[in-house]
Amino acid sequence: MFLTLPAGWSPILRRSQSDAIPVSFPIMELRQLRYFVAVADDLNFTKAARKVRVAQPALSRQIRQLEDEIGVPLFDRTSRSVSLTQAGKTFLPQARSILVLSADAMCAAQSTKQNGQASLNIGYAWGLFHSVVPTAVARFHRKFPDTAVNLFDMTAPQQTTALIEGSLDIGFIGFAKDAAAPGLARRKIGSCALLLALPQNHRAARRRTVNLGEFAHEFFCVISDQNFPGAAQCAIEACASAGFRPRILETAARGNIQLGLVAANCGVALMPEPLAALPHPGVVFRPLTRLYTSDLFAVWDARRPVSMRHIFVNSILEEAR
Repeated sequence: MFLTLPAGWSPILRRSQSDAIPVSFPIMELRQLRYFVAVADDLNFTKAARKVRVAQPALSRQIRQLEDEIGVPLFDRTSRSVSLTQAGKTFLPQARSILVLSADAMCAAQSTKQNGQASLNIGYAWGLFHSVVPTAVARFHRKFPDTAVNLFDMTAPQQTTALIEGSLDIGFIGFAKDAAAPGLARRKIGSCALLLALPQNHRAARRRTVNLGEFAHEFFCVISDQNFPGAAQCAIEACASAGFRPRILETAARGNIQLGLVAANCGVALMPEPLAALPHPGVVFRPLTRLYTSDLFAVWDARRPVSMRHIFVNSILEEAR
């Protein structure tokens, strides 16, 4: 596995007294990259610190060390706001790629057979499958107790990359576009209703159900296509069937960020029903008077032979019947 350095970075070659040619380049820790991406996603150091479960001063210190190592500021900070510098915007996709590669390396290492023990590596979007996949794992283990099952919470693009590279055996993702990557086979394992997430002080929050068409003049918060392709389109199509095009004010990288935006009165959001199980202070979920659904898929590399993954998928389908 080769890691590509971000654009503009070049190794500095220095000849030592023994004529060896070591390579010197910025030394970054993976945790620093994780912290940087977390802050870049939220543009808020306090929220990012909670997300990565570290004290906010420690996170800020690691970010500054990363900036010192690189030699350029990644964020513009004021007392009221945080924003990415141009260098930060350039660095962000490269940092994400390095984190994906490291996750892939971990998957590959854990997928090896040790002492003859078979293993099954499963990626899933936790918010959508937080009850489906662990329950299926428990059933699977009752039948195949000697097979090691490794679970990884990954976005749809991360799963797609890992499946194609062979570090994942099977992925679980939502939305048709998520599951349409070339070379991958998919199988629908179910569907879930879309609910409307509202700020708890919204005028419609006390209703038992709501009519989507009544929200034509509201701002909507949607999930980023970068992490979950097709999610925003699913919301747009639901609104179109209700007679309007949503006014999209914010996009979020993950469902928990989307909930935070709704709680802050930045808009409303159409969200798959399983996400209602996530902590959502300040947010209420309401069923819609007309049913809108999102499909859920199991995905795998069709070029690879039939394996335990098919048994695992079938166990989910049998439970759903």
